[in-house]
Amino acid sequence: DTPEVEQIVEYIGNQQGYPEAFLLPEFVGDGDGQSDGSFDGDRDELFDDAARVVVQNQQGSASLLQRRLKLGYNRAGRLIDQLEAAGIIGPFKGSKAREVLISDEVSLEQLLNRGKEQY
Repeated sequence: DTPEVEQIVEYIGNQQGYPEAFLLPEFVGDGDGQSDGSFDGDRDELFDDAARVVVQNQQGSASLLQRRLKLGYNRAGRLIDQLEAAGIIGPFKGSKAREVLISDEVSLEQLLNRGKEQY
């Protein structure tokens, strides 16, 4: 510790805090129609493509979707969450790829067609 660091810590420690917890406002989306990762019928436009990639490769991972669909990690992660919610892949298991619950493309197409009827 240097005297300068000690002075900074003392200065910050002497600052007056808020008398009560500061409440942040609710997030309001920008309304551009992009998916926010919610599962209330607002699926990503690449959901079907992602489902096909996962079933064809029998591997459910964000890195696979990143490579095959040329996506960033955040969007690939949201797609993985949506695939899990739809019952196409299993839950998170540490560093391992998720189990694919749909065994073939015919079953996947039936599931996707049923999903389109609901939305």
